[in-house]
Amino acid sequence: MEIARYAESKGFHAIWQAESRLVREATVPMAAFSRSQTTSRWAQAWSTTGPATRPARLDVLHPRRLAPGRVILGIGAWWEPLAGKVGVRRVKPLRAMRETVEAVRALLADETVTYEGEFVHLDGVELDYVYQERRPKEVPIYIGRPGCR
Repeated sequence: MEIARYAESKGFHAIWQAESRLVREATVPMAAFSRSQTTSRWAQAWSTTGPATRPARLDVLHPRRLAPGRVILGIGAWWEPLAGKVGVRRVKPLRAMRETVEAVRALLADETVTYEGEFVHLDGVELDYVYQERRPKEVPIYIGRPGCR
């Protein structure tokens, strides 16, 4: 928290918390940053491992609740040889990324989403609004290019 406050005081505009392929998850640190009011103006950027390991419906669950108006969602596409070593087949990674982004945008727009893609399959899915107002969420989406071998 102290490092985040220091970086913000030096003019940085966002804090990114990545999820790793196997061991690091972004939910807890991002919740800590937003709940403790660690920063006052930063965008809180959330980077997930992408369509191969995190379905589109899950990409929006946590980031949309944290620091409303200050969240950026980053979606990565994994890379080889790591993906293959853990049983993830990366076929058509650009198509998988496009479908994920389209589905996530529709969910964030507060739509009931039916999406039948090659990689993303949603049937009447909508976001659950237990602790907040039901409305579209403005969350910019950044994508990381698929890694190459």
